[in-house]
Amino acid sequence: VKIIFSDNGIGIADKHYKEIFKPYYRIAEGDRHNVKGYGLGLSYAYEIMMLHKGSIKVLKSEQGKGSTFELTIPAANE
Repeated sequence: VKIIFSDNGIGIADKHYKEIFKPYYRIAEGDRHNVKGYGLGLSYAYEIMMLHKGSIKVLKSEQGKGSTFELTIPAANE
């Protein structure tokens, strides 16, 4: 099962794609963090997907315009 969703957030530079799923990772601008939050949301999403033997990845992102993510989980056998 694939779920694709987009947001209209700040966007993510591709050099950060591998890091954003780590706990407490936040993208800093210069020497300070202007972004609110604790850097846990995407790490929680990643852990939940791993527990369900699935995956999460960034399909595309444009700074200032938002990001598109893909969640993939195996379908349940009935």
